[in-house]
Amino acid sequence: MRYLVVSDTHMYNDIFENITKHFYEHVDIMIHCGDSSLPCHDPLLKGYHVVRGNHDTLEFPDKIILGNVLITHGHLFHVYHGYQELLDFCHQHHIKYCFHGHTHVPTYQIIEGIHFINPGSTMMNRGSYGFGTFALVSIEDDKIDVHFYHHTTFEEVDQVVLEEGLATLEEFKQLIHKYNK
Repeated sequence: MRYLVVSDTHMYNDIFENITKHFYEHVDIMIHCGDSSLPCHDPLLKGYHVVRGNHDTLEFPDKIILGNVLITHGHLFHVYHGYQELLDFCHQHHIKYCFHGHTHVPTYQIIEGIHFINPGSTMMNRGSYGFGTFALVSIEDDKIDVHFYHHTTFEEVDQVVLEEGLATLEEFKQLIHKYNK
């Protein structure tokens, strides 16, 4: 199964539409992890499994479960504070693959056997590189292949950029923790 995964498009509709047109025929499932900032029945969302982000209306579901796959935005699971709430939910519902957004940082992590994939934001990510990303994910017979791509050039994102994003996310989590005491 091949997935196109986007998140946090925030009304950058030309970019979102271009990604969709380019990859629509090459994937089995299209996922939007929230914060499209579009109405629920907008034609740009046609064909996507879409969840509600913190900038979306209540028309969208908070989460979608497709077998052992969870789609969520992440804000309701407080992903800026870590994955514990999301991890607990995944264990309770026998989820093996979790797609989420919210942080504007592309990440792929395996925690306690659960694969957490955040495509980043197609608008703009946190970190010095500042460009948007999306992900193409293939899952076949419990083998997973995750690749992140630049939002306009469709070039694969270098591992160094992804590592910087993780470091930026960790710094951001520490700031949130510091100021929420």
